[in-house]
Amino acid sequence: MRLAFEGLGMALRAPLPSGTITLLFTDIEGSTQHWEQQRAAMSEALRRHDELLRTAIEVHGGYVFKTVGDAFCAAFSRASDALAAAAGAQRALADEDWSALGRLTVRMALHSGTTDERDGDYFGPTVNRVARLLSIAHGGQVVVSGSTAPLVSSAMPERTELLDLGSHRLKDLVEPEHVWQLDIAGLPNEFPPLRSIEAFRNNLPLQRTTLIGRENDVAEVKELLDQHRLLALVGSGGVGKTRLAVQVGADLLPRYPDGVWFVDLAPINDRELVASVVGQTIGLNQQQGQRVDQTIPPWLKRRKLLLIFDNCEHVLEPIAALAGAILATAKDVRILATSRQALGISGEVVHLLPSLAVPVETAGLQLEDALNYGALALFVDRAKAVDTRFALTDATTPIVAEICRRLDGIPLAIELAAARVNVLTIPNLAQRLNERFTLLTGGSRDALPRQKTLSALIDWSYDLLAPQEQRLFARLGVFAGGFGLDAATTICGGEGLGESDILDLLSSLTDKSLIVADTSGEHERYRLLESTAAYALEKLGAHEEREALTRRHAEYFCHHALAAEERYTGSESAWVAAAELELDNDRAALEWALTRGYDAVLGGAIAGALGRLWWSAGLSVEGRYWIELALEHLRDADHPHVAARLWHSLSDLEFGQRKHDAAERAMQLYASVDDARGTADAQRRLGFALCQMGRLDEAQVAIEHALVALRECGKAYQVAACLDMQANVVWGQGDVPAARALFAQALAGHKTVGNELGTAVVLTNLAILEFADGHPELALQAASEAHAIHARGKNAVNLAISHMNIAEIENALGDFNAARDSAREGLRLARQVGHGVIIAGALQYLARLAVARGDARRGALLRGYVDAQYSALKEQRDTLEQKSYGQLMSALSESLSEEQIAQLAAEGATWSEDQATAEALGV
Repeated sequence: MRLAFEGLGMALRAPLPSGTITLLFTDIEGSTQHWEQQRAAMSEALRRHDELLRTAIEVHGGYVFKTVGDAFCAAFSRASDALAAAAGAQRALADEDWSALGRLTVRMALHSGTTDERDGDYFGPTVNRVARLLSIAHGGQVVVSGSTAPLVSSAMPERTELLDLGSHRLKDLVEPEHVWQLDIAGLPNEFPPLRSIEAFRNNLPLQRTTLIGRENDVAEVKELLDQHRLLALVGSGGVGKTRLAVQVGADLLPRYPDGVWFVDLAPINDRELVASVVGQTIGLNQQQGQRVDQTIPPWLKRRKLLLIFDNCEHVLEPIAALAGAILATAKDVRILATSRQALGISGEVVHLLPSLAVPVETAGLQLEDALNYGALALFVDRAKAVDTRFALTDATTPIVAEICRRLDGIPLAIELAAARVNVLTIPNLAQRLNERFTLLTGGSRDALPRQKTLSALIDWSYDLLAPQEQRLFARLGVFAGGFGLDAATTICGGEGLGESDILDLLSSLTDKSLIVADTSGEHERYRLLESTAAYALEKLGAHEEREALTRRHAEYFCHHALAAEERYTGSESAWVAAAELELDNDRAALEWALTRGYDAVLGGAIAGALGRLWWSAGLSVEGRYWIELALEHLRDADHPHVAARLWHSLSDLEFGQRKHDAAERAMQLYASVDDARGTADAQRRLGFALCQMGRLDEAQVAIEHALVALRECGKAYQVAACLDMQANVVWGQGDVPAARALFAQALAGHKTVGNELGTAVVLTNLAILEFADGHPELALQAASEAHAIHARGKNAVNLAISHMNIAEIENALGDFNAARDSAREGLRLARQVGHGVIIAGALQYLARLAVARGDARRGALLRGYVDAQYSALKEQRDTLEQKSYGQLMSALSESLSEEQIAQLAAEGATWSEDQATAEALGV
């Protein structure tokens, strides 16, 4: 069968497919390794591979338009023929004897769409998309795009079927692709997960469009990042720095096991917030008493990741200081910074991103040569997105080339111009553009800087808007980051704009590329591009509306934060995700009200209303900054409602005596304005602080009073939290049965209202009680339930504590291997967030385990390090840790003399954290 198959194929040559076509791309998995290890065998195998692939393609009417190394690129007029060719090729490859090479597997991808054809080759987004699709597949696998699958569903090759693999983001970062797998009977059909964006740690943002005309720039930036640890991507506004950086990050995902993290600095105006935003992005939990900018470098020390600092020009000093500290500490971290100005620090390499390529001479440019220039290729792609009927012709090619040249090849400028092809002819577009440039430059076009060129184009785009569109566009400049429809309507409506018109106007501005709309989530979100946002604010100032709109913006997000707090019932992850959407707007309102001093009362109301978000999102340091700034600028007696909430929120972010003082002050202020629920909840926090401080009798009184009041006017989760605290107090006083009963009531209360975090807290406390009371099986059950909840959240501290609790219980149950694994994971998480107390606790447990396994010397060394850490941190062991420490010392004394224990402890005390961790992981 294989001989007949070969003979038929070589005699045929398919015509060049055109219109809507299906592309089949293939390549050999691991070909580089084959060439390096078995060059002779690979040479013969590649020859045979090429024969099989070309025959399978051509016998099914395909056209091989390119081969690169072992990769085949083929086009088909019909999708069913392409699918049959892929199935036939895989069967032929499977029948071949590759034993001389070991094995040879080929991955394949199919995608359908329209393309640009030139000299027997294909170009455009469809070609780029199938290449990206191929990159996520595995050897032997055939993946089919969402555009191809419907075309073949009724004409499947014999003994094949399509398996739905779901939606996946490809490395072009545009809309996710629905991917299918071609299952071929008799061939392997089980493969690892696709290598899509989701398979790697990252937060790279979704992009509206593919990157065009930047292939060489992407390659150059990637090469520079291989050679240098800090690369500044510098260029004028609108030149495409962000888009290029994000694409480079996507391409490099496999190289960074700890992720590629995109930090958007554009919405940040207060330099004090830079480190907080970076820490939040990389998942660093802010710790009490530590500056975030000092915590980030050591946290990154053992990680291999890429940081993309985007839009640095307005926060150069803090971002340069942070980047310098990271370079000095974390040797495996790479930084790619986009900015209009270099950071100016040692170790920085600056790469000036040029505009897209444009022809020097436009008059005689031929259509067949046009798309070789990135600027023209971008214009054509964006014009087709606006009007599918658009096509470049021999007559319009020189005019479009001139437009792109006059725009200096700036991508944003080209996109804005291309967005007008649905309302203007190409000659008219060029004419209006010329008139605008002449007006702005006074006839001296050559002297115009690129930023002025972009500003001129935005001016021109703005002038094309209807009066209502202009008014709304300017007002939208008050937003930082994104915004929702309700925010736009409430803040920007009125005074010439009817609220019912806002949606239509937003839609119109989106169509004209002045606003980006995201409708993929539960609620629609909008945002202005960076350059257009700055331009909009300038127009708002010209209209003398900026002060009024900014105040309205702050008032709206104050009400929004208060409403979010009122909606909280305990579903932590969902609540935080919703609240974080407006964090950039919250920060902008706080900066206007507090940093710039326009309204300390309003700023204080916002800072206090965000109290839960500061804690739940791991932003304790930033939260204290805003709260303390607000308290500095207003007197408690003048604004008791606002001050009460500020002190109340501050108590959530503090511990011990500071928590006690803040809660007590909040309680007094709430009482002065007859806020019964606020008073009760502040008293609950006061009781918690007293419990932390060991003042159990006072804590019991405070909690009992709070419980009575909260049952009358509080929310169910507050009552349940009060019962949990009461249980801890009576347990501390020795009444275990009463504590167990109160824990049960608290647990039922939290579960009734779906409070996940509260449920996990009670389960953790109950697990410790049962363990201390001699019931390790019950303790493990409760601790495991709590762990499952914490594992779904974002708080690494809670998860680390959970692992350590489980380790103690597993040890008591005799499951030493599981206990060791749990302790190791707790240690890893504790180091991830830099939590010294939990690190010490984890190392203490592993020291005990070392002694139990007969390695008393290792245990004594670790004990010395742990003792030194508790002393340096000025912390005391809790009850269970004291019990565990006693067991460690007892076990050591059975194996070593007092002198040996002391000598080894002194040696361990001199270790670094890395040394101690390495010893502990060797247990």
